[in-house]
Amino acid sequence: MATTSIQPDRTGADFAGCTPTFPPLPGATLQTSHRLTNFQSKRLIFNRLGQPGQVHVYSAECRAGERLYVQMLVPMLPVGGSVTPALAVVAQSLPYSADVQKLPFAMPAGYSAVVASPPTQLVAPVRDVLTRARYYLGPTIDTRTLVGGRAYIVVWSPFNHMGKYVLRVGHRWSLHWTYWAQLPYFWWRIRGWFGLSRATMVAALVGVTLLAALLAAVLRRKPRP
Repeated sequence: MATTSIQPDRTGADFAGCTPTFPPLPGATLQTSHRLTNFQSKRLIFNRLGQPGQVHVYSAECRAGERLYVQMLVPMLPVGGSVTPALAVVAQSLPYSADVQKLPFAMPAGYSAVVASPPTQLVAPVRDVLTRARYYLGPTIDTRTLVGGRAYIVVWSPFNHMGKYVLRVGHRWSLHWTYWAQLPYFWWRIRGWFGLSRATMVAALVGVTLLAALLAAVLRRKPRP
């Protein structure tokens, strides 16, 4: 039988293989949700609640029996400005439904939802190995769809707070070579979103450029036989 769990999961996080996504402002309803290709591929969704009472809804088509995994991450920003929002998964049929009355909108007939309220406290931030950015780990929703159709992830603040948040979605690693080729770009985007220094990357690029120039100069001076 399919099961659903909501767990704090504050001892570690697996950021490897997660493709960072910086979507535009999502809609506030199921009909106007921001559509993703799927909820299976591992990704980090970076966004911001910019107004009191704002609701963000993401959606993707799912097949019957697909796993829906999502975790709320609270970014540890050097100058503040993060938010600890509530999180929910909504679909036409889930094996378990809880706290539906806490949703920021009326749920359509035939749908069920699992709602994870904001944690009461944030402890033991986790550091990403690649970017050195730190996150507080929020609640996790891990469930499965019983029927095929569009599923939704809903993010909002019950206390009308504003700020940045991150969603860790999916469980399937990206094995395509383009993901690994873009790691420097991902590092640059995430560090900038956090407001962290990019001096390391700039120094590395300058060093590589100088080394290439030196090597070219040596090759040009090499006497021809």
